[in-house]
Amino acid sequence: MNTHQLNAKGLKCPMPVIKLQQLVRQLSVGDQIEIACTDPAAEKDIRSWCKINRHPFLNVKSEIDHLLIYIQIDGRKS
Repeated sequence: MNTHQLNAKGLKCPMPVIKLQQLVRQLSVGDQIEIACTDPAAEKDIRSWCKINRHPFLNVKSEIDHLLIYIQIDGRKS
């Protein structure tokens, strides 16, 4: 299991989800992704994307100027 970072700071909907989906296609089952984003709608969008694609949404942390969202890749590729 590896942890990967995705910098989606400054990107507006739907770009954080598009960048996430592109990254997920390159990763392995069990890998985790830390997504840094500034768009306040990104948390809701990524939660919905995870539910649809069956990837666990692990956590969200609020930093001073951005969110850190953590997800894990399951066995089904998006």
